[in-house]
Amino acid sequence: MKLNYDCVRDLLLYLEENLTYDNPININNLTLKDYSNLDLVYTADKLNEADFISCIRSKYIDKAGPVLIAKSITYNGHQFLDTVRDEKVYTETKSVLSSFKSVSIEIFTETASKVLTSLISKQLGLPN
Repeated sequence: MKLNYDCVRDLLLYLEENLTYDNPININNLTLKDYSNLDLVYTADKLNEADFISCIRSKYIDKAGPVLIAKSITYNGHQFLDTVRDEKVYTETKSVLSSFKSVSIEIFTETASKVLTSLISKQLGLPN
């Protein structure tokens, strides 16, 4: 499977809005935009591996994948989300990276950070 950065961003935004300490979210029961359940579970599983979210992960059930219960967004997850939250930054980052076949989450994050820094510099009238 391929990691979908739109799904990464949308899932993190959803979790930020809906997670509380006393209200974990079962990703397997989640409906979000036009993403399949498999896309959401896979994305959450990778975000958990990357330390962007903290999940309780069960063993596979009926070969449908693991059951994932999201407990929180980690500091790393908040850092990423704060970098790509703005639609202009996110769109520009995707545009910059669109000519590459694959890009790691680290490169995506680094590029988004540079895009954000560039936009802030322009707004302040500073040279890039």
